[in-house]
Amino acid sequence: MSDAAVQAGSNGVVSCAGLYKTYHGLDVAVLNGIDLTVGAGEQIAIVGSSGSGKSTLLHLLGGLDAPTAGEVRILNQDLSRLNETKKGYLRNRSLGFVYQFHHLLAEFTALENVALPLLIRRMARDQAFKRAAAILTEVGLQHRLEHMPGELSGGERQRAALARALVSEPQCILADEPTGNLDRHTAHAVFDLLLGLNQDQQRSLVVVTHDMELAKKMQRQYQLVDGKLLPL
Repeated sequence: MSDAAVQAGSNGVVSCAGLYKTYHGLDVAVLNGIDLTVGAGEQIAIVGSSGSGKSTLLHLLGGLDAPTAGEVRILNQDLSRLNETKKGYLRNRSLGFVYQFHHLLAEFTALENVALPLLIRRMARDQAFKRAAAILTEVGLQHRLEHMPGELSGGERQRAALARALVSEPQCILADEPTGNLDRHTAHAVFDLLLGLNQDQQRSLVVVTHDMELAKKMQRQYQLVDGKLLPL
């Protein structure tokens, strides 16, 4: 078993303790003492009203923002003790991000978009494209490899975004309203795909969503209220 797997098993893949976040000019904390541990392969849903701090929490867990106080750990490494280079290295190899809007690059094909994270890591082009094609096939887009984002449906674009998040084989997927821009039928199909990939590949999954019906499909559900994370 790898060191990363041992760390993930004993301390969680991603965790936070005593997490606070206050933005300049606000009188109250957006997050007010959050404690959370995401175990290996675990599914966690976080719901809450608009502006409750759900996205802020996800950004902090992913190391995309720094807390006002408290600690965030990825594979048991305290992010506050890492410089930006080491933090970026850890984040890019341990986490995958999915957002409400797919953020695919319009001038690149689906295959090129999904291969991009690997090319940025200087993986050989043929190897990167081979892995990208394999994960696109897993999400049902094997017939769309050479299509541009504008030639894909909304659901297909979001499937490509999932493939891009998974191509680097991260330990944990952080998804911020990943189905919020889709019609209900397509949203459920994409969400079920995400859960299926989680189960097949044993990637941890943290999903921020406003949709309680989708949240109930997850193993654990929390609601963010007044800066506190409450179990449902």
